[in-house]
Amino acid sequence: MLTEAQRAELKELGAPNVRSHLLLWGAGRGASVGGFRHGDIDRGDINDWLAEQYRHEASRQWRTLFWAVIGGVAGMMSVGLTIWFALR
Repeated sequence: MLTEAQRAELKELGAPNVRSHLLLWGAGRGASVGGFRHGDIDRGDINDWLAEQYRHEASRQWRTLFWAVIGGVAGMMSVGLTIWFALR
């Protein structure tokens, strides 16, 4: 289980850097991964944290896509209404 200090350190490093850091250490969920300011962290805990970051990023991308579609539809409607009122 990650402590708040370890979570903060992982967040500060960022997911791409943490993934790169994992390449230097042993395999298996129970492997101890060193090189962190707040002590060694189990590889399984880091993998869980990375999965959580991925889920947050995917959710954010879907929200961005949703609002982009809404903006596009609103823009097309305004152009259509402008043309319709101009031709009346």
